[in-house]
Amino acid sequence: MSGRTEAAEAVVVGSGVMGASIALALSRRGMRVTVVDKASGPAQGSTAATSAIIRFTYSLRDSIALAWESAHMWTSLRSHVRAPAEEPVAGFVRTGMAVLEVPGLLPPDIRMDFDALSIPYEDWTTADLEREIPGIVARRFFPPVRTDDPAFFADEPQPVTALHTPDGGYISDPVLATENFVRAARREGARFRYGAEVVGIREAGTPRWELELAEAAGGVSGGTGTRTTLRADVVVNAAGPWSSRINAMAGVGGDHGVSLTPLRQEVHTVPAESTVRRPDGSPIPALLDAGIGTYMRPEAGGQLLIGSAEPECDPLEWLGSPEEAEMRVRGAQFEAQVLRAAKRLSGVAVPNAPRGVVGVYDVASDWTPVYDRSSADGFYQAVGTSGNQFKNAPMVGELMACLIEAVESGHDHDADPVRVPLPLTGGTLGLGIFSRLRTPAATSGTVMG
Repeated sequence: MSGRTEAAEAVVVGSGVMGASIALALSRRGMRVTVVDKASGPAQGSTAATSAIIRFTYSLRDSIALAWESAHMWTSLRSHVRAPAEEPVAGFVRTGMAVLEVPGLLPPDIRMDFDALSIPYEDWTTADLEREIPGIVARRFFPPVRTDDPAFFADEPQPVTALHTPDGGYISDPVLATENFVRAARREGARFRYGAEVVGIREAGTPRWELELAEAAGGVSGGTGTRTTLRADVVVNAAGPWSSRINAMAGVGGDHGVSLTPLRQEVHTVPAESTVRRPDGSPIPALLDAGIGTYMRPEAGGQLLIGSAEPECDPLEWLGSPEEAEMRVRGAQFEAQVLRAAKRLSGVAVPNAPRGVVGVYDVASDWTPVYDRSSADGFYQAVGTSGNQFKNAPMVGELMACLIEAVESGHDHDADPVRVPLPLTGGTLGLGIFSRLRTPAATSGTVMG
């Protein structure tokens, strides 16, 4: 295997939506950026399995502010990535988001946070839900139980209400969205190297870091190819469920106050034409239904997408490494998810053949990401992002670039957390809540963050 040495100012590990957005923001600040990924193209890890929901219901105000700013960037994505007229750009589908009220789900001051951040919301009654969502069973189901529990079919007469944010929705094509960031970064001079697996990282003096890459012939992971040493002063770990492995190679992560663990998850789709559209043809809102342990949103072609809200009654499938994940949709999990959806939406039937996608999330123990430096100079992290951070990708690129600029200029971020301006929605975002050093944040403890 032949070898060569190359140089960049910054190396981003991972070409999912986070890595691509970070590459764009750094390139626009004049840095020579190289992105490496062992896959054969962008968005082939967690990004490909995301539900791409845009919502603002987080436990922490800064998390809400980040999602609100990012939503404005998604609605003007073509402008943000400066795409030419002929380039297809992922669309934001504004359906609204309805969070069905269950005990303890929403922070008691979330409406105060929405008011402070000027986020529109409405308190929906049972009648509102029945008007806006065809076939909804607007009764309160709580707590969630397994489908084989006799209590699953118990009838609960108590009506349910919801918190509705009209500016919620979803991104139509998360893979295309990632490609939009990749193309934009390339227009700014960034290079993307696919089929390039990081097999070693070491501190090297000047430049500060050396990454050893095993590059497969033809850009496809596996087989024979070349061995490359890539040198840079700045490294950004955006490797999704492989992030802990990258940290370990670099000798960082021992000071983290939160752990990072890969989690296998499934998201399913079923035909539900009569349910996902109102009589006027417009799509129903996305739903967070912690009472039955799911979230749901309309999908193109009259489909309903169904994901898990990690109810306590369901065991989670934590992995020792991402490679352990079985990437086949399991019939039992499909049936459980769809039965839950059918309990809430009368127009949902359980098909014979399971359909959906399997993904591996990079989960921080408090479901809040780490956007931070590390204990080693020049090594940065955008990790613990899977499950609930796709929506924030446009702004994550900007906040990581601001963080890197500040720290590389001598700012002590650990002692005085960087604040990032929010030009579209006003105010600033404090990065302290995303610190690697934090004790686990007081969040929902689920994918809701």
